[in-house]
Amino acid sequence: MRFVTVLIMLFTFSVNAQAKWEEASAVIETSTHEMLKILEHEELLVEEQQENLLSELDMALSPVVDFDYISKVVMGKYYRKASDEERAAFSGVFKTTLLKTYAKAIVGFKIEKYEIVRPQKRSPSPQKQIVNVNVFAADGTKYSLVYYMKKGDGGWRLVNALLDGINLRLTFKNQFADMVQKNRGDVGAVISSWKEKVDPGKSEA
Repeated sequence: MRFVTVLIMLFTFSVNAQAKWEEASAVIETSTHEMLKILEHEELLVEEQQENLLSELDMALSPVVDFDYISKVVMGKYYRKASDEERAAFSGVFKTTLLKTYAKAIVGFKIEKYEIVRPQKRSPSPQKQIVNVNVFAADGTKYSLVYYMKKGDGGWRLVNALLDGINLRLTFKNQFADMVQKNRGDVGAVISSWKEKVDPGKSEA
């Protein structure tokens, strides 16, 4: 009887995990579809229209990407040392960083179609799911996108991504730590410098 109970529990867990992946992948499906619709507007893809492109991406990605969570992780141990104002400032700066990084990627990829790859094994935690997406350029080149999704009170949100093997969150975290060391622990100076690189000429006085 105990063996049967264990089997039922394992089956229930498997079904629940599969359902959670379906939920997370549906969010990515919708978001990716919206991205492709934005790319159909070729007038947005020229450099002079970057601000408009970023605005469109912001509207599409803000409900999906947990910018605050990712910026907190990127700050790492320095998050505790930062003031509330510095945390809020970096969250905004980092959001712009991600939007510009994503814009550069999707424009450069020249995506023609995509496919969501079903997982070969289930996630150990139903509330955390990995969604793999293959995107294909017009010349047939395939790129691999891996989205790390986490479910909270607000639903499924993206908390990390790999763009063709590059871990965005880890890359930016290492960059932030390196800048803090070069600035002798001055988090505020790092944020100002980061902002100047992302939005030249728009740093606060």
